[in-house]
Amino acid sequence: MIDWVSLQNFHFIRPAYLLLFLVLIFLYFALRQRDNSLHFWQQVMSIEVLEHLTIKGSNFEWFSPSKIMPVVGTMAIIVAAGPTFTQVPSPFNEDKAGLVIAVDVSETMQQSDLAPNRLLRAKQKVNDLLDIRGDSNTALIAYAGSAHIVMPLTNDGNMIRQFMKPLSPKMMPRAGKMPDNILPLTSQILNPTNVPGTLLLMTDGSSSEAQQNFQAFFEVQQHQLIIWAIGDDKVKAKPGSNFLPLQINSLEQLAKASNGRVVRFSHNKEDVGTVNDYIENNLVIVEDGTRPWLDAGYPLVFVIAFSYLFWFRRGWTLQW
Repeated sequence: MIDWVSLQNFHFIRPAYLLLFLVLIFLYFALRQRDNSLHFWQQVMSIEVLEHLTIKGSNFEWFSPSKIMPVVGTMAIIVAAGPTFTQVPSPFNEDKAGLVIAVDVSETMQQSDLAPNRLLRAKQKVNDLLDIRGDSNTALIAYAGSAHIVMPLTNDGNMIRQFMKPLSPKMMPRAGKMPDNILPLTSQILNPTNVPGTLLLMTDGSSSEAQQNFQAFFEVQQHQLIIWAIGDDKVKAKPGSNFLPLQINSLEQLAKASNGRVVRFSHNKEDVGTVNDYIENNLVIVEDGTRPWLDAGYPLVFVIAFSYLFWFRRGWTLQW
């Protein structure tokens, strides 16, 4: 399975070798011009006469040295440039990055577009995420009109599950929805680790004031923001109803202002895997800068070697 998240780190270790594509293009067109046996006659004969004097038939020139050479050359240049998207694992790796899960427990999370309600489904998603993360450092914040640390950083997922289970709007001392109140608590939790962490915001909406505060916060912090949109944006409010739909547009604007990402709720575990991939991609390893990038071009060497076997066929030659 392709790790699409890791591909955002794709680059070449030795990009200067990509300049060889200019040489390859020149050789290809030079050989193509030279192999055109009608090129000389086209200069001294009319096209109509040349067409009548030319015997046409089926041929398989596409499978020839001059046609295979550009393909092999392209692969060779890519190998030389050193494509990579991941670093060599360190034998002394230490996961010090923390995850702060901020759960919205305001009244709007009681909406039933996700049965039985958004808050319960959010808790289920947290449980699924904890199952994947194992004993990684995780903290829990609950917020509505105010924000409170439910559990500081811990590698005990069961503790988080136990303290998360009774969370409800009735427990919050102040009603409302003010996600920017979680920012000071996030700094309090993550900054002592001295490495960039992740703030996972599980909510159904935001505000313009929160957007400004989030933007200012993430401009000076190296932590990443992931917004898990809890709700079904396909369900719209009917006239006269008290239903409050998912504010997906405000969440996307909040993520854009904070250089973060939005993950939409899914009824399977696809969204859980996506969130975990984003978290894993942001993990910082001790002495991360000293680890070399893993050259992913080596498998193409075997393909290039196999293609050279065709040159052992009788009649296969490439005149330079």
